[in-house]
Amino acid sequence: MGGPLVAIEQNAALSVEGRFGVPRLPGWAIIAVLAVLTGGFGLVARGFTADGWRAGSELIWRFSCFVYFAAVIAGPLARLIPWQRWREVCENRRQLVWGFCASFTVYLASLYAPDLFALADRGGSITGISGCELVGACLIMLIAGAGSHHAALFLGEKMRGVVLGSGLFCFWLAYAFSGLAHITGPHRPDAFYGFSLLLMIVALLLRFADHFVAKILADHNPA
Repeated sequence: MGGPLVAIEQNAALSVEGRFGVPRLPGWAIIAVLAVLTGGFGLVARGFTADGWRAGSELIWRFSCFVYFAAVIAGPLARLIPWQRWREVCENRRQLVWGFCASFTVYLASLYAPDLFALADRGGSITGISGCELVGACLIMLIAGAGSHHAALFLGEKMRGVVLGSGLFCFWLAYAFSGLAHITGPHRPDAFYGFSLLLMIVALLLRFADHFVAKILADHNPA
């Protein structure tokens, strides 16, 4: 069940009950909309200022961290928890992976949105993209592409899994080291970063548990 959680409804005609059909978005698009709304809270709280944009970007970064956590644990949980309904939910992991890509894209866009809005006022130029942000954008495109069924046709299923896993692991390192740096470095105390580091540890442990259980089952049920 790797298809979309819901399909985009193209027909807005009246239904049998006489009501207008409501377009339904795929899971990744809903996550992207939530990321935009999350960033909007920072702007509402601090206004359309540099502080407001920074606050919005920070909120989107944190939101994408939770989406990432859900994406990386969905697969292991679907295999570790013997409950069919739960497995059906977790097996839609592709939507979570694409949702993470969408939310991180919104985060990258929020970093340059202030420059775009300021162009009309001062005729300036957009700040150049940094190396880390360029790497992040490339990884997002790589993960989004590897998350599709079509990638297996070009790469093979095994190589597709390697590419997807490697890309996601790079973001695990980014979130883990970001949390560790804020805990140990000269930063203002922020409970989120300690919590995000804990989430990354939990995700890693679940992956290890998944591989351990899979190995035990393979030993007991040899092909």
